[in-house]
Amino acid sequence: MFNIRSLGSERSCELALARIMFGSEICCPGCRSRLSRGQDYWWCGHCRKKHRVKAVSWLKDARISYRELFVLVSCWQKRLSPGSVKHLTSLPYPTIRRWFSRFRVHLPKETALLDGVVEVDEAFFGRQKHFNQRIVIGAIERKSGQIRLAEIPDREQDSLEGFLFKNVATTSLLHTDCHAGYYDLGWNGYGHQLHNHSLGHFRGTNRIENVWSVAKRSIRRSHGQIRTEHLGEYLQEWEARRNFPELFTNPLQYLKGVCSVIVH
Repeated sequence: MFNIRSLGSERSCELALARIMFGSEICCPGCRSRLSRGQDYWWCGHCRKKHRVKAVSWLKDARISYRELFVLVSCWQKRLSPGSVKHLTSLPYPTIRRWFSRFRVHLPKETALLDGVVEVDEAFFGRQKHFNQRIVIGAIERKSGQIRLAEIPDREQDSLEGFLFKNVATTSLLHTDCHAGYYDLGWNGYGHQLHNHSLGHFRGTNRIENVWSVAKRSIRRSHGQIRTEHLGEYLQEWEARRNFPELFTNPLQYLKGVCSVIVH
């Protein structure tokens, strides 16, 4: 089981990241010759070029150490609060929040359409009395558990159908509440079953309802409150946690998933 103590030294973290960036054999991106280790770079004896591990990816502007990077990724994966991370790393709060934001925006996004039996619902994030409430629509495929989330401007029919056309195949059977914006889904080719939430009929949409409950609780635990100005990033993270769970097992898995493509 992975934990902070298993990270090792600064040099071992650099070596682990080098194997991600340059391959397991740590070869030159240009001529594919083996690289030799220098003081703070890797040296190609064939093409006489220096290569720094962070410089070949979106980590090129990072001013934190390799070990700090691995610790930050691990803390973010475990959904620790910035206060807890500060005690572990001694990094300032702005640095921690900035890196957590970077980890979120580089997550991959699933593009395949959901199919089969799909539950659809909307939820409100933020507080109406503070005039920062946002509407989020989500869909979950029952068989695979794959989800799609997106912020929408309103609950009008155009907004709801626009999300569905983009994320759910028309061969699907949709389970929704009785909101009027869903009434024409059958005409658009979808199979459609309505569940009246006002009468307590939640069984057909309980999986997507659970997504809202767990997501809101997780965001509050990690950030203290739901900051709607960063809602798009939070949704991207939560979608990836459900669709790509392997990226959140340990720092190496995440970095392999988002840094494996070398930037020349």
